[in-house]
Amino acid sequence: MRSKLLLLLSATVMCLTAVSSYAQTRYQDSIFAAYTTTTVTYSSVYGYQMDIYQPTGDSVKCRPTVVLAHEGTFISGNRTSDPTVVGLCQDLAHKGYVTVSIDYTLVPLLDFLNLENADSAAIEVFRAVSDAKAAVRYLKEYAYTYGVDTGNIFIGGNSAGAVLAMQYAYIDSLPQLSVNPDYASLVAQVGGLEGNSGNPGYSSNVKGCISLAGGLNQVSWMGFQSKPIVMAQGTLDSVVPYTCGDPNVGISVPLQLCGLGSCAPNIVANTLYYDTLTFPGQGHVPWDANAGMFYQVDTLVTGFLYYEVTNTPKAPCVAAPNGIAHIDNTPNISLYPNPATNVMNIQSSRFIASISMTDEMGRTVSQADNVNSLSYQMNTSHLSPGVYFVRIYDTQGSLPVIRKVVVE
Repeated sequence: MRSKLLLLLSATVMCLTAVSSYAQTRYQDSIFAAYTTTTVTYSSVYGYQMDIYQPTGDSVKCRPTVVLAHEGTFISGNRTSDPTVVGLCQDLAHKGYVTVSIDYTLVPLLDFLNLENADSAAIEVFRAVSDAKAAVRYLKEYAYTYGVDTGNIFIGGNSAGAVLAMQYAYIDSLPQLSVNPDYASLVAQVGGLEGNSGNPGYSSNVKGCISLAGGLNQVSWMGFQSKPIVMAQGTLDSVVPYTCGDPNVGISVPLQLCGLGSCAPNIVANTLYYDTLTFPGQGHVPWDANAGMFYQVDTLVTGFLYYEVTNTPKAPCVAAPNGIAHIDNTPNISLYPNPATNVMNIQSSRFIASISMTDEMGRTVSQADNVNSLSYQMNTSHLSPGVYFVRIYDTQGSLPVIRKVVVE
């Protein structure tokens, strides 16, 4: 009798184990026991490196990829020093993602202490953004090698790294920089919006943003139909202010940053998908040293990414040798102003072949052929107020990028 009971218990445990294993979901649960880490130099221009984490034994050839930048006030830290960034890279790799921790340009301490104005602080952020864009382009160039799904790359970071990520995600046109007359010239010094840190010829476009205690210089940069974002912050954060203000790291840095408290209304109104988490009464990056809070952040980020990679449309991912089919086929498109009145400006990271505009009934109301330019100004003065859809075709024959616009 005892032998039969033991057999029954053993069979029950095996069944429960099988059910538990079967119930695990890729990109949501830790289905890989181990990961491998590869260190590569992604910027031959400046010699910057990144660590690429991949799930061990994974047979999937095209995997969502998360690029993370470390904390350190833009003066310290590296790709291995930030416990939150490293922890997320490890945990997400266990769930089937490719994850990447990057080094980027840091400011010498003496130069940092002598920052005179917003311009001298802003150019340091723009340099770091330039590096991150080179890192994303590197991953697209070597997508076959590392199993990267080029249509599912996310930029993110912790503290200073999150500041980098937010400027990366939401500055996508030069007219946005007109809020400060000097910003456009500062960006030009680091190679323009795409930067000069290397790997030209590939798009730096990303699908969404992960901001852990980050901030945006101008809340208005998060405009109509902005990229999806997940954002977490303590309400008493003064290093990156929860509402708009100058960062305070023992000294006041003369560069406005607007944290979750100020960005929340624009996030709700303008982003296609978002998730946020506040830590009431907490200061800067409390999750760095608190396992319970890190678990909350990790769960938040995992849920956001899982939704984005399983519920939103993207181009098919095709595994092919470097330089062939893995190049991102989605140009970076910006339309402004939106809502529009008399004209609408269209800017693209690739040459535009043609543009069509339809109303909600599918009727074509405006058409432009043989554009052959990176920018185009469309006349909207003859249109009735309402919602329209703009389809932009590039000269490389990609499927159209579709944007919803409002005419007032």
